[in-house]
Amino acid sequence: MKNIWTGKREKKLSLFPLLIFGFAAAFTLISLSNSRSANEEYRQSSIKESISRAAALCYAAEGAYPQSLDYLGENYGVRTEYENYTVHYRYAGGNIPPDIIVTMKG
Repeated sequence: MKNIWTGKREKKLSLFPLLIFGFAAAFTLISLSNSRSANEEYRQSSIKESISRAAALCYAAEGAYPQSLDYLGENYGVRTEYENYTVHYRYAGGNIPPDIIVTMKG
């Protein structure tokens, strides 16, 4: 539509580019959040798996599962200083695999 006084056409602002940008920004933020969550779950399962493997190696070499996580650290190289995770290691007996629970701190 032309302006009566100037004779120039009025430009209409389109919301379409703004909506596209908004959806792209929201998608990016959601993807980053999901990626961080998946990374934490992978790290927890990786820690648990390494402790389980070391315990199985101890059982194969010595004939019994280790009584503590410290023993695995001293003799089988399992790192026990986890800054962001809490590891619960419950010894059930010499021939029973230990219960291992890894949780995120905080």
